[in-house]
Amino acid sequence: MYYVYLLRCGDGSLYAGITTDLTRRLAEHQGQGGKGAKYTIAHRAVQMEGAWTAADRSAASRLEYRIKHLSRAEKERLLLGQAPDCLDLTGYTRLSMKLTGGIREMLFVCYPKCSTCAKAKVLLDARGLSYDSRDIKEERPTEAELRAWHAKSGLPLKRFFNTSGLVYKALGLSAKLTDMSEDEQFALLATDGMLVKRPILVGDEFVLVGFRESQWEEKL
Repeated sequence: MYYVYLLRCGDGSLYAGITTDLTRRLAEHQGQGGKGAKYTIAHRAVQMEGAWTAADRSAASRLEYRIKHLSRAEKERLLLGQAPDCLDLTGYTRLSMKLTGGIREMLFVCYPKCSTCAKAKVLLDARGLSYDSRDIKEERPTEAELRAWHAKSGLPLKRFFNTSGLVYKALGLSAKLTDMSEDEQFALLATDGMLVKRPILVGDEFVLVGFRESQWEEKL
């Protein structure tokens, strides 16, 4: 697999390149192994900002060439998911990146009929990000998953409940939740995906529950 990447240097400038290993290439640009580019050694490579998969080296080289010829402003807009008209990204998939150059695998847990989930999906797709999608009703989160997501999110457990949902209201949980232990709440959430707040976006380093556009844009 070949990747085309944009990395940020210490002076704020952007450098485009291709590689088969994003983490290794960032380390090289930062001086390890003596294989970094003259530009990134001189301007101090800091972090990966964006990357796209390419079918082969030839395709990667074509996209690298096009990105290198964009203006600084156009490159910045590209990182925000706003590809200029002159840049055809057909056949390329943007990855969600860790700052260290690793690929951030994301899970998008949603309900297809939910309008809020649809808005979140529009944002992910507009950024050209890769993710696995999962129907929260057909494949409800397990108790183990919920516990892990809760710990990573830093949110109160109540934020994981779909408090506006029909199931929540039918069970009268607004009056019962405060008397339930966390173990009981986790067990209950795992019984029905429609009890769980949606959408949920799970990354290596974060969990977002519910859709707040500004919060999602900051993480992505």
